[in-house]
Amino acid sequence: MKRITSRRILRGLTRRLGLNRIWIPGIRPFRLLEEGREFIACHACGASQYRPFIRDPGHQVVKCSQCGLYYVNPVPNPVILSQRVHDSVAYTDDQLRKRTFFRRRAQRLFDNVEALVQPGRLLDVGCAIGTELAIGQERGWHVTGVELSESSLLLARAAGFDVRSAPLIENDFPGHSFDLITMNHVLEHVAHTAQFMREVRRILSHQGLLFISLPNVRAWKFYFRRGLYAWTFHGDHYIHFSVRTLSRFLNRYGFEIVEILTSRWLDFHDPVESRSKVFQSVNKVVERWDLGIEIFCLARSMPS
Repeated sequence: MKRITSRRILRGLTRRLGLNRIWIPGIRPFRLLEEGREFIACHACGASQYRPFIRDPGHQVVKCSQCGLYYVNPVPNPVILSQRVHDSVAYTDDQLRKRTFFRRRAQRLFDNVEALVQPGRLLDVGCAIGTELAIGQERGWHVTGVELSESSLLLARAAGFDVRSAPLIENDFPGHSFDLITMNHVLEHVAHTAQFMREVRRILSHQGLLFISLPNVRAWKFYFRRGLYAWTFHGDHYIHFSVRTLSRFLNRYGFEIVEILTSRWLDFHDPVESRSKVFQSVNKVVERWDLGIEIFCLARSMPS
């Protein structure tokens, strides 16, 4: 029988609490893995100075010393990243289970967009099973999708949609070919953003609209859990935006913000109107202070 020591007890506690992802002196030695990885500058401002935030040897999250963006550094090189693309049945099942929720959200998105532009050409990057494509098509949009998950791709294509299976930058879409590009929980998965965002801007029409939804690193839970806030800090997220840093990031790549806000104080999927008055009041306050768990951002391509 192994002798029980204080070190063994602490190691057990760190595993149970999720602290095993974080460097702890004397318990988890920190040795940053650099093979197959490359150090990058800040996605939002281009600065190279940063402070470590989560000292995970294989997935170190840092905070930019200039603009405050949280991002992974170093990141896997493109060759390694291409090998990580895999099918996710759990992702597809989640889309099917929450289809009503995603349809409701897509309707709200198009209500906002169509107050600014007439239906035109839509590209949904990360279109999953095609829920947003279906709503867009019902409302008169000519729709195209990009999806890398094979199980989701098959369902979207079976519904009759034009969905490409290659990453965005490999599709060689004609310039200025879309009036609206949407990216729902996509951008946080992009390790190398410069080429990706240049391609988005190239294929978006003049004065075209870009919609982005992603986790809010400055959600209210972050202030209690810090690096243990797993809704944003996990292994396949490479950038962690707040309202301020996402705005700066988009400005850098030639976009002006039309509207940006945060949504939901908890990860609920029924209409907020169906919840109690107290729940609705808390949700309203959290969203007003930009502390919701998601960011919704609508931006417009600025003239070159």
